[in-house]
Order: sequence, then structure tokens, then C-alpha cells
Amino acid sequence: MNFADDSYKFFNGNIYHKRIGNVEHFFKNKINAILINLKKEDEGIKDTIPGFFSIDRFNLFSWSPKDHGAQVEKSKKRDLYNFIENLIESTSNQKNKIKKIKLLTFPRILNLGFNPLSVYFCYNKDSLLIHYVFEVRNTFGDMHHYILDNVNKKGITQKTSKKLFVSPFYQKKGQYELYANYSDNKIQTSVKYFINDKLAFSASMNLKEINFNNENILFSLITLKSYPGKIWINIHLQAFFLWLKKVTMYKIPKQEIIKYSFGKKILKNENIDFIEKSENK
Repeated sequence: MNFADDSYKFFNGNIYHKRIGNVEHFFKNKINAILINLKKEDEGIKDTIPGFFSIDRFNLFSWSPKDHGAQVEKSKKRDLYNFIENLIESTSNQKNKIKKIKLLTFPRILNLGFNPLSVYFCYNKDSLLIHYVFEVRNTFGDMHHYILDNVNKKGITQKTSKKLFVSPFYQKKGQYELYANYSDNKIQTSVKYFINDKLAFSASMNLKEINFNNENILFSLITLKSYPGKIWINIHLQAFFLWLKKVTMYKIPKQEIIKYSFGKKILKNENIDFIEKSENK
């Protein structure tokens, strides 16, 4: 896969998770994320990246397209740009063609990593945002793509049915309200999970761009914003805490067959109150 100038951006920020109901649970986690400007194979490459960051090679920080998109055999070539482009254009009612795709995700640390949520920002020829794709992965090896149409630069909240079994502490039912916004070098995402029309869980990211250089990579490692397997370790640590609280656990279903779905209802734009309240904690 090729990349053009200014293909990579680096972000500092926080993840917030809050369980709501009979047993409440909250945690906040400092993270680093990367935004990658995906390009078609026939577009030239000229890029300057930090020495401590690599594509498809071992390094302090790295990234691999194999962690995303269609789950194909390891021996086959994986083109993320074409995968997302074909997925949207074969199913969307919009006539606007995609001309740019940016992927928000987490880097591997010493070649170890896990991406529970990645977001694709899709733009038309006028650089207007027209689609989001939320790529959700669970720790059991399944992946699902939630495709959201008719979005704009301010971000639109959309509702979709939950199609992927993510956590053993929730059944595969209910609905999500999904939101993302990228502007002024800041990114916000929000996932609100409703069961029987009641908010049961809320997760969000609040990110701010910083310089992508060796100094910031090393600083992230030293301050433990990033370390090998951090996200995967924290998921299981929080699961242990929920187990101690005697939260009901559900049996893991068979491997998912449905791999993508669509936002069904466009909601009125809302402020992400959860992010604002969490920042004050």
C-alpha cells in the first residue's frame, strides 16, 4: 500500500468507558492514536516518518494494514482503500464518489497491538466528509463494519443495531448511537449503547494532534501512555474488575457471519456530554 505526503498524524488523548445500570463501572485511559491517509496503489509515495515508526516492520511504533478491513488469507494482498471504497459504493445511495480516506486507529507497540475500534473518514472530491465507517473488533477474533452515510464536517450521530458480540458482560442485542468528528486537529468519537431504549454503556475518545516525531514516541513510552499490549491488557483487567463485582457473563456465540451493517436513523446533532463530564473527573 502506498502513501502520499502528510500521510500520518499522531494524537494524544483519553478513552473513557462507563457502564450504567445496577452495577456501574468507569475508567479512563491515556492513549496514543494515529491517523493514516490511505491512498490508492497507483498514487506515488514520498513521505518522511519518524525513525521509530514503521509500516509492516518491527519497530517501537508500527502499523499494518493486515490489522484491518476484510479478513483475507495472510498470503493475499490487502488494499484497505479499495476495500472501504467498494464496500461503500456498492451499497450507498449517495452519488458522491470517494476521493480520500483517512483511518484513525492505534499503533502497534513493539509489534504488539489490538484495535477494538478504528474509524474511517471518507471524503469526496471537494474534501467534504460524506461517510464514516466504524470498524469494531472483539477479542474473540470477529470484526464488524458499521457504515454511516450522509455525514458532514460537524459530525452526525446515527443509530444502528448491535451486530457484533463485543463483551461477555453484554448480550448481542440493543442499539448503538455512533458519532465521530475530526476538525481543528482534534478528533472525538462516541459510542452509546442502549438496551430496551435505556443507556447501558458509553465509550468515547477525545484526541488532540501532536508532532509525530521520535521524541514524542519515546515520551509516550516513558510516561506509559503506550506500552506493548496496553489496550488488550486493560480490556482484560477491567473485565476482571467486573467479574469481581459479580456482573452477569454471557456465553460467547459462534463466529459472526454478518460482517457489515448500516446506520438506520439520523439523529439531531448533539453535544457529547459524556466527554465533557469525563474531562472533569
